[in-house]
Amino acid sequence: MDYRRYGDSIMKRLLKITERVSQLRKAARRAIWKSQVKLNRKFEGMKIQEFQKGDLVWYFDKLAIMWHDTKF
Repeated sequence: MDYRRYGDSIMKRLLKITERVSQLRKAARRAIWKSQVKLNRKFEGMKIQEFQKGDLVWYFDKLAIMWHDTKF
């Protein structure tokens, strides 16, 4: 495919694309960091439930419920 009609060679187009990769990576890291900070602030004061060995807890087995043979 001839890209010269668009004004750039293939190498120039590849260089343009690869130059933007680092900027996109930095932007993605920044967005992930911001969302994690936001979540940490949201759950900051919440009480954490810790269970000891031998405590009785409810267990929900979603896979077993979704199987048809366990419903009958």
